[in-house]
Amino acid sequence: MIDASEPASPGLGLTRLLPRSSRLRPLHFVLFLVAVLLIQSALRADTIVLKNGRRINAESVSEEGDKVFYESEGGRVSLSKSLVERIEKNDLAPQSQPRSPSASPSAAALEKALSLEISVPQKDVEGIVHNGQVDEKRLELLASLAEKGDMEAKTAVNAYLVAAAFEAQHDRLAQANRWAEEALRLSTVDLNALLVVAQIDILRRQFSEALNHLLLAQSLQSDSPDVLTLLGYAYYYLEGPEKANRFWKQAYTLRPERKLQELMRQTEIEEQVEARLAQSQSSHFVLNTEGSSISESFRASLLDTLEQQFRDLESELDYDPRDPIVVTLYPAQDFKDITRAPGWAGAVNDGKIRVPVRGLSSLTPQLARVLKHEMTHSFVHGQTQGHCPTWFNEGLAQVESGEVPSLPGAGLTVLYGESRQIPLSQLEGSFMQLNSTLASIAYAESQATVAMIRAQYGAYQLPQLLKLLGEGKSMAEALQRALGIDYPELETELARYLTQR
Repeated sequence: MIDASEPASPGLGLTRLLPRSSRLRPLHFVLFLVAVLLIQSALRADTIVLKNGRRINAESVSEEGDKVFYESEGGRVSLSKSLVERIEKNDLAPQSQPRSPSASPSAAALEKALSLEISVPQKDVEGIVHNGQVDEKRLELLASLAEKGDMEAKTAVNAYLVAAAFEAQHDRLAQANRWAEEALRLSTVDLNALLVVAQIDILRRQFSEALNHLLLAQSLQSDSPDVLTLLGYAYYYLEGPEKANRFWKQAYTLRPERKLQELMRQTEIEEQVEARLAQSQSSHFVLNTEGSSISESFRASLLDTLEQQFRDLESELDYDPRDPIVVTLYPAQDFKDITRAPGWAGAVNDGKIRVPVRGLSSLTPQLARVLKHEMTHSFVHGQTQGHCPTWFNEGLAQVESGEVPSLPGAGLTVLYGESRQIPLSQLEGSFMQLNSTLASIAYAESQATVAMIRAQYGAYQLPQLLKLLGEGKSMAEALQRALGIDYPELETELARYLTQR
């Protein structure tokens, strides 16, 4: 917690990014029938034509700043103008201001929400994945046969979906998205393809894109519990828990499930908290704070600091997140109730930045460091699509935020000199299973390694490593491609660096 009476302490940032277990489940290869029913509503007078060729029939379309807003069956939706080719208008109705995004659900809720099982016939997937990789030549062959008839087209679509699910299961979301988009290119109204693409969009935190796919899926099958569940999740990020609950309640009516009950229970708690929060916005942030305890000048100072930190990271990491970043400062009990984080957690980033605070009347250096630490995680997740080893992620966050190392440099030097360090290759997963002593070592090694890479190889190599990870490369492959070294050589370089320092 950020407390006006407490000194800064290392290792405050608990980052709960999308867990590997939240990826798509293994496909269950059973025969399925999908009825494709394209329902056009007579109430939707305008057509939004996207640059990718898709058309969205909508009512009450308007343009405000760099956004296009329209009314759908689920409520008001916003699109970035950069996605829109043109708007074919008929009549125009007055619009109300859209709700701003709210804080996001927990990683545990995400894991349970994104677990749809997509089924395809066994014959369609034979040979698509073998020896641990996708057979691209077979995919190309099936795609070349798609024009022969509906059955051939369906086979090709299903094959691409199998490839997409396989890559998603292995955290290669960029490649998974590529195969899923290929499935949609072959059939823009395939419900399974739209569901798979939407799930991958959500995992990549591309929520506006997920919403576009899901609204089309809803027009195909408006009473699908799967579509409604994912729509609720997309709206959770884009507009908040109240909107999400509308869809989850519809889904629960059609298919009662415990996971939906848990999601609705959690969001109802968050709705109550949100009612007490004041909201401020800037170019890249939506800031939620306790209205009665934080002054307007404090909120303005927070937004100015966040924008400066954003510009710094944008330059240093060579990346510009698409969607606004939500930052919420919670009273301690609200933070605990909503995030369910352990008592020692100084912040949570599960898609949005959430920080517990107490007794602050102005921006402290400690709070500024925590905000930049968590913002770095948001940048890293967006750039790598969640495919970043924990040591590199935490090392970057500590270096960028200027945190004091959790272990003195001399102590770390002794560990490396006696070969008693934790191998970096064993720190690719979560630090949560480590005890406090090992966690301090893990954070210190992470910070020192990133600092060494920046000093010895150049700061420009840090975003290069992130880009390679975003392309689906392993950390070992990224190190070899960018720096020309492997893990053992990286350890040797770090030991030498620590001794020299």
